[in-house]
Amino acid sequence: MNDSEPRTEIENIIKKLNIDRNSFFEISKNNYKKIENKIISKFIYKKDGFDFNLNRGYLRYNPKLRCIGINYLITNVWWEWFKLLPNMIERTEAFYIVFTGESYTWIYSGFLDELMLILYHGSPIGGGDCYIVSKKFDWFIGYSDDGDFVTCVDDSSYFSIDKIAILDKNIKVVIL
Repeated sequence: MNDSEPRTEIENIIKKLNIDRNSFFEISKNNYKKIENKIISKFIYKKDGFDFNLNRGYLRYNPKLRCIGINYLITNVWWEWFKLLPNMIERTEAFYIVFTGESYTWIYSGFLDELMLILYHGSPIGGGDCYIVSKKFDWFIGYSDDGDFVTCVDDSSYFSIDKIAILDKNIKVVIL
């Protein structure tokens, strides 16, 4: 995948749907590395031998945090997971959205309604990962196409396992 493909697709969807740039926008190159480093320091287990980027971060979450796994039992359609988001995170809270792959990382700031439009009208994740992160860095939702698996990471205070489990009869929710 071309480094700019996810960004190009996202930008085309924003233009096509006339999404307000105050509600969903790319983080400037001056700030994105600082945000990426903060995400890595909070949520990614730093271990010798790993490069410290976000691609495939789901393989090395911080073991001091709770990690909840969500897997669809019936379908392998990649976009099924984000239909759960409106019941998991606040619509009025802005968060960071990270699209990352082997050779690219694009970080956006946005709200749930705009993110849902972008995910429904395109496939900006491509062959990479998508992370949704609280701006307070107190929770994290990760998706990777490697296993069609969603992870919710927090300090045990944000996500409710019981609430997630009843969102869809076709999901299995486990503590990882």
